[in-house]
Amino acid sequence: MKDDAYSTYYKVHIQQFKDPKTLEVRCSCPYNLGEICRHESAALFQLQEMADKNQLNEEQLSYDQRHTVVKMKQLDLKMIKMLCATESYAEAEEFLRTQKAQILQAEDEKVAAELELQGITYRVYIQKNEERNLDTSCQCDSEHEHPLCVHKTIILTQLLNSFGPNYFDTIRNWDRDKNKLLAIYGYSLSDDLTGKFEFTYQNGRPFLRVLDPTIKRVITPASNEKRNNETAEIPPTPQQNTIEKPVFVPVPQRSQTSTRYKLAIVFSYNAHQYPFVQTDMVMGEANESLDDFVGK
Repeated sequence: MKDDAYSTYYKVHIQQFKDPKTLEVRCSCPYNLGEICRHESAALFQLQEMADKNQLNEEQLSYDQRHTVVKMKQLDLKMIKMLCATESYAEAEEFLRTQKAQILQAEDEKVAAELELQGITYRVYIQKNEERNLDTSCQCDSEHEHPLCVHKTIILTQLLNSFGPNYFDTIRNWDRDKNKLLAIYGYSLSDDLTGKFEFTYQNGRPFLRVLDPTIKRVITPASNEKRNNETAEIPPTPQQNTIEKPVFVPVPQRSQTSTRYKLAIVFSYNAHQYPFVQTDMVMGEANESLDDFVGK
């Protein structure tokens, strides 16, 4: 295990990793301020990832294709090949050269698809779970040594080739985030956005692109200003047998100028010590649109 801050390699020994009660971890580094060092932590994370991908070859696993969990945050061709049999991927490639599976449903990070292979119709379900991995399901009973059968391999490869690695993020329900972006210009998803806006996705998140150059940001209306002059009622001096009407005298209001401030984070990459970056928070007077500072 190589240390990130120094060009030093440390050897980590892990024994009895199958049983948490008898697990033993030792590292050759001099750390002695706690029960576990960062090199041991990194080695355990790596070991867990290898076990999840069945790379340890410790035991012969048997998969039930009615429900298998694929630990893949986004669609990745290398991972698809690793999690299916070589024959399954070759058959999937041959299938996709001439035809495609039918996508029955694609919303809320869930895909339901149907395909016909060798005269039999198969239905496949794939969706993101709470851990952001993929839950997969197929009614076939053709594969027990790998988590992906040929039918799941066909669907995942087709989605990757057609829509890219972040496809499941693009079919996530982003309505709340999209409405926030549109509200900046005074629109919402209930309006006709044809020719006006377009949503693109970067790193799985939606970004708004303005197509109509005449559309500008909506300036937040200022709060209603108070009237310059307010009146105060001066009660009459009580006198016997006399009734006087109240006199209203204007009371001048002090002029108040509200200054609006803006916070910003400054990243400095001139630091000479690890992690070689320094962050500072600054505050200053902002302009009316709150997108820049006033003065230097």
